[in-house]
Amino acid sequence: MKKDSRIYTYETKNSRIRKYGVDFCRSYHGQKHSIRKRGFESSYDAIEWANKAERDAQLNTGTAKHVTVEEYYHQWMDRNEQYWSVETYHDYHMKFKNYLLPEFGKYELRDVTRDQFQRFISKLEKVPRSAGRVGYSSKTISTIKSYMSMLLNDAVYSGIIPSNKLRNLRIKSNVGVQNSEIDVKTYDRAIKTADRILSPGYLAAFYLSLVALRHGEILGMQPKNIFEDHVHIDLTRTAHQPEGGKTKTPAAVRNVPITPKIYQLLQGAVRYARQLYLDNDKQFTSDSFIFVNEEDASPWSYTRLNYIFDIINMAMGNRIAVYGSGSIYVDDSDGHRIIVDSNGQIRFATDNGFQPGKKSMVKLTYNIMDEYTGIEVTNEDGSKILVTTQVENVKAEARLLDKSGREIANATIGDKANVTILNNPHIFPHKMRHAFATFSVPVADDPVDVMKIMGHTDLRMTRYYDNGTKVGQQKIVNMMERLG
Repeated sequence: MKKDSRIYTYETKNSRIRKYGVDFCRSYHGQKHSIRKRGFESSYDAIEWANKAERDAQLNTGTAKHVTVEEYYHQWMDRNEQYWSVETYHDYHMKFKNYLLPEFGKYELRDVTRDQFQRFISKLEKVPRSAGRVGYSSKTISTIKSYMSMLLNDAVYSGIIPSNKLRNLRIKSNVGVQNSEIDVKTYDRAIKTADRILSPGYLAAFYLSLVALRHGEILGMQPKNIFEDHVHIDLTRTAHQPEGGKTKTPAAVRNVPITPKIYQLLQGAVRYARQLYLDNDKQFTSDSFIFVNEEDASPWSYTRLNYIFDIINMAMGNRIAVYGSGSIYVDDSDGHRIIVDSNGQIRFATDNGFQPGKKSMVKLTYNIMDEYTGIEVTNEDGSKILVTTQVENVKAEARLLDKSGREIANATIGDKANVTILNNPHIFPHKMRHAFATFSVPVADDPVDVMKIMGHTDLRMTRYYDNGTKVGQQKIVNMMERLG
């Protein structure tokens, strides 16, 4: 084997063990670069490191040939890490790791074509996902494309490739978009449901979402930032910054007005958190997080807020359970829990935030042979929940009818499943930011006030969060009809 002039050998002073080292120089753009390292166990390890170090030097100086997407990605990320926030860096990393590098990592930058990327986008629109979903949303796909385009633009500026072939590549709109709209009725019902079923700590966190605080801003709430008429936002806790970090943007450092009720809820949350800290021999200070776990006073995980909203969703929907014993449980939309035993005895549960119902709300159903087959529960708005247990192949069937008798939703309950939820409204923390913009922009004296509360730097972003309402749209149509 021909000797590699970059590699040399030496013996350690004490143990006389043979080691390998790397020592060579290269000139890039007229500047001399020394590449040195000692302590390799074998010549192969030394050569491998020397090759990588030389390639990295070529990448850093813009003299590398045949650069792959993966090579340039690592060099690009290392170069920008000091300028990006932890969240931004992690977001780029996950998008490339999960989507872009598996598809294009081995491609040379110059070989990434418009047609190839268009086929990749089409695949993302149709790929099977968890929970029966198909395809990623337009927003996610647009973000993935944007990140790849940013990398290619940087390569153009560095002189690695002549042009970015993805420029002006369009993404279909409204593909797989998560519905962020919420009407006033659902919004009010969510608040009433939260008041009814949530513990004080959970309720305080929920109410902070009503004044447009971001997920991480709620989790990062501390006693020093709570005042009688506002909360001061200057910190956020995220999955990648569990100890707290900077807000999403400088504009997100702000004072957000709160109501007396929110202040009282936060006071209660602080008192409860202080006791949990004491119970776990931890010091509670003005810098402590107030939303912590009962077991050890550790801060909530990033998913806890989603869990709180899941509880509300279940209570807002029509929860139906049919157990092996034959008992039927129905949680109606008015906060009543109706229980009907297998023998047809009707009961009402008053625990877990549920109210006692009335016998007139529940009707037992029978077939033509006068056999008990299930129940019919009437909601206060006139809608009805029908549960039938004597059906073929499944344990039960559930249907939700509106007050005119039209079916709104239905579900089957199989042998391996006990519970189903009909008409789940699916509210989530970020939807409340959309709700805040939607309901506040039309009544605000100055939309800039809404922008400041939401922590936006541009009124256009606030307008983007404003989904409009069906009531407002109908008012416009009625007005135009009168003008006509």
